[in-house]
Parts: sequence; structure tokens; C-alpha cells
Amino acid sequence: MPLILRYVLEFCETVEEAASALTRVPTHMAYNVTAVDRSGDFRTLYLSPDRPAVVRHAPLATNHQGRVEWHRHAVFTRSLERERYLQMRLTRKDDRVEALIADFHKPPLYSTDYEDGFGTLYTAVYYIARGSAAFSWPNAVWTQSFASFREETRRVQFPSRVAAKARVPT
Repeated sequence: MPLILRYVLEFCETVEEAASALTRVPTHMAYNVTAVDRSGDFRTLYLSPDRPAVVRHAPLATNHQGRVEWHRHAVFTRSLERERYLQMRLTRKDDRVEALIADFHKPPLYSTDYEDGFGTLYTAVYYIARGSAAFSWPNAVWTQSFASFREETRRVQFPSRVAAKARVPT
């Protein structure tokens, strides 16, 4: 998938072009890809090796493609809960972007289940009009420009499940 996305980023100017390319290229496993272009147009694509791609006019994706096929995985990843939360959250147009970003650092969007392989690594915020991206954690932000990317290293200490659960308010 990284090679496919690299191709899309290098050769597609619009979401329409990206969706067209992504629907033609086969993948070895299921992926959800959400794309947005400079005009603000967006699409979410459900890609899978065993069926045609599905293109939705939706600004979000979690860990399932439309209907849930693997219920244990959906429960483990809280996929439906996170999808419902995001759908509700995106209807609140009066909030500042900072408040939305802060929500990505709290459950149900933020997961600390690192020991079982499902912890949040970072939140990426793309500022298309500015030509920049911010990668954030609850206590840190790293901003990069599309035009002048600075190669750097960040070291992040992820909490253990026990420590993280102790901090979650009830």
C-alpha cells in the first residue's frame, strides 16, 4: 500500500483522479483510504483483494468496510463506536479545529492497548491550504511543511496499559 499511495500522491492532482487510480490497482489485503484535495473534495475508498473497490463520499474511516464482517475484530478495535463518535463529532461545525484534534487524544478515538497491538501511534492533521501536516501526541506536536520537509527523528514513549488505564477518568 505505501507504493500505491506514493503513486497516487505523485501522479494524481484531484480526489477524483486518486479514486480512479485506487479503484484500478489491486491490493493484497483490505485497506481504507481517505483522500482530500486542495479544493476540499474528499472520498473514502474501501479497497480489498476479493471484491471491487467501494468509493464513498465520506470524510472518515475506521476498521471496517461498510458492514462488519469480523465481529470480534470490530469489538476489539471499537470500530463501530469510533465511527459513530466521528460521525457525531463532525456534525459540530461550531467547534475550533483544536477541540477536534484534542478529541483524537481521548477515548474512544485514542487507544492505549499497545500490548495487544492496537494503540494509537500518532494523530496526523493535514492543513491542505497551508501545505503542512502536524503529527501529534497528547503532549507533543511535530509540524512539517509539504514544500520543505525537514528530516528529523522523534522519540515517543507510549504508556503501558496499566498506567494508561489509571489516568482515564471514570
